[in-house]
Amino acid sequence: MRSMAQVLIVGTICLCSTPALAQETSGQTRPPDASVQQLRRDLEIMKEQMRQMQEKIQQQEEAIEKLSTPPAPPVAPPIAAPVSAPPAAGDREQLKQEVREEVMRDLQPKLAAATKTFPSQFNPAIALVIDTDFSYRQHEGNNFNLRSAELDLSASVDPFARGYAVFSGSSDNGFSVEEAAIVTTSLPYNLTVKGGRFFADFGRLSKFHDHDLPFVNRPGVLDRFVDGESQANGVEVSYLLPIEQYVNLTAGMYNKIGAENERVNNNVPRDLGEFTYLGRAATFISLSDAHSVDIGATLAYTPRVKIDQNQDRYLAGIDITYRYVPLSQAAYRGLVWGTEILVNSENRPIGGFPTDPTAPPPTDFKRKNAWGAYTYLEARLSRRFYPGFLFDYWQALDPGVGDSKSYSPYLTFWPSEFQRLRLQYTYLSQPGTLQQPAYANQVFLQWTAILGSHAHGFRDR
Repeated sequence: MRSMAQVLIVGTICLCSTPALAQETSGQTRPPDASVQQLRRDLEIMKEQMRQMQEKIQQQEEAIEKLSTPPAPPVAPPIAAPVSAPPAAGDREQLKQEVREEVMRDLQPKLAAATKTFPSQFNPAIALVIDTDFSYRQHEGNNFNLRSAELDLSASVDPFARGYAVFSGSSDNGFSVEEAAIVTTSLPYNLTVKGGRFFADFGRLSKFHDHDLPFVNRPGVLDRFVDGESQANGVEVSYLLPIEQYVNLTAGMYNKIGAENERVNNNVPRDLGEFTYLGRAATFISLSDAHSVDIGATLAYTPRVKIDQNQDRYLAGIDITYRYVPLSQAAYRGLVWGTEILVNSENRPIGGFPTDPTAPPPTDFKRKNAWGAYTYLEARLSRRFYPGFLFDYWQALDPGVGDSKSYSPYLTFWPSEFQRLRLQYTYLSQPGTLQQPAYANQVFLQWTAILGSHAHGFRDR
């Protein structure tokens, strides 16, 4: 401020002396008239005002310095001195704000270091998901099922990676490690690498845990073509394109895809040609503030499958999900319509593999192209009630076996965010056998609850 005042004084003097200088350079000398005298008086007045302003600025700077410096303990009686004028109210508030910001800048690193000393800083998020149901299956009977008791752990490893693990126990499969993976968090160029055991990024619903599905049971086409959840041991790289439109590309290399895939054994080493390779592209399109569409395309390729006479296998899929979510309803009302189509091509024995493990392996194989699809529509009538309908169709992978289809209306009720009840009826039509008739009516009542911080949560994406 002092420098600005000095510049202003010099500029004013120069401005005022310009006419006199012009007269001297032109060789004309005239006695000063009344206007020049008046101008000089104004200049003197302005000089006096600037001098007073400098004194005031000096007083304010001394007052600010005095307030910013902590008072020292008195060692002698203070000497009487003229009291300077205190800063104005606005200056005091500005000074307080500047001092507060300076103190926070000094304390922030110390606070961050102190926070990391708490033991909870290094503890992972833990959750337990209990998923159970009561089922009635025509020609089979009734049963209470512990579908899964799932323990989830997740935490940051360091600034460069995070890790998570999912342990599951059920009535059918006992206790197992469903997922245990490490994921990078700070790679350049929008890259993310995942390694370990995880659900491969195939399609849409195949990478959902059973309790996260929008209906009770996994669609039959996913159970037959993907072999249940898309569990895989391997590595996966994702790349988010640096463009305005959201496009995510994924490439993966795994022992196999499918938690129940018996074509390949995870414990047996293999050649590079026996791994399964995956490529996927996914995008999100916003049609309006309330309407959006997710679109994805996936291809999984295995060059050689030993159990199928070392022939290759292709599994491709296209998934489309439409959502209507009114902005005023906070996602508690709306509509979700999801559809996925899968095509499988591989060498398979005519009539399928024998169920008796002591029987000789089949020798008569044939290339079989099979396709299947599911589509479901779910209406969110309120925060608690979600009615829906699922249609599922799939062809058999083995030659000479008929097609199957099912129709499943269902109703989901949410008592709270961490508890869910679902009632579902399924009419199943499939190739009939003596032990398994062609038509069956099924009823399921599912009850799911979450304890703690759930790592992946209930999802519809």
